[in-house]
Amino acid sequence: MKPYFFYARVIESLDLPPVERHACFADLHAEALRPYLDRVRALTAEEAQCPVNVGDDSRTVAQIVGHIAEWDRFSMLGAMDILLGGRHPRTATDLTGYIRLDGQVIDFETVDEFNAYQAEQHSAWAWDDLQALALDTASSLYALFTHPDLLHAARLERTESFEKRLDNGYLIDRIGMGWDLWLMVIEHLAVDHVDELGL
Repeated sequence: MKPYFFYARVIESLDLPPVERHACFADLHAEALRPYLDRVRALTAEEAQCPVNVGDDSRTVAQIVGHIAEWDRFSMLGAMDILLGGRHPRTATDLTGYIRLDGQVIDFETVDEFNAYQAEQHSAWAWDDLQALALDTASSLYALFTHPDLLHAARLERTESFEKRLDNGYLIDRIGMGWDLWLMVIEHLAVDHVDELGL
């Protein structure tokens, strides 16, 4: 998806009532998710080990896929916070409370620290395992946000509001942290890693 069109649709959706905004975000998420899942399914182990060669990024395609999967996992923890009635979901304002697959809880100071940690972790994973994790987390996270009984508009509206600047520089004066969490998930697929994955 071209960033200009993505951000135009996001900005337009912010003026909609919550239920309509939820439908718009669901459409955006589906549009970004389909090509990502298709690409991850199609990657061979050999292709996954190739460097992405985008800018100064030295990670492999597999490490980018692992990076997305781990942000999806972290976002699922934030989604769980919302489902449990929390108003400040994980990842919205800090990077504490990340839970590894072995159950260990880790706090991170910065996005760069989290990303470097995940790149190192996934450098040793077998592609089949990483591919399965990525497909499962991306699909599950989409289901959490779009199932009518889970992260529906009313739940997202109950989260604390704050000011947010989009990656394109647009300032949102007031957005609920639940909406922000979903927006970060969609933006990650629709804009942030399109070049690295050839989407």
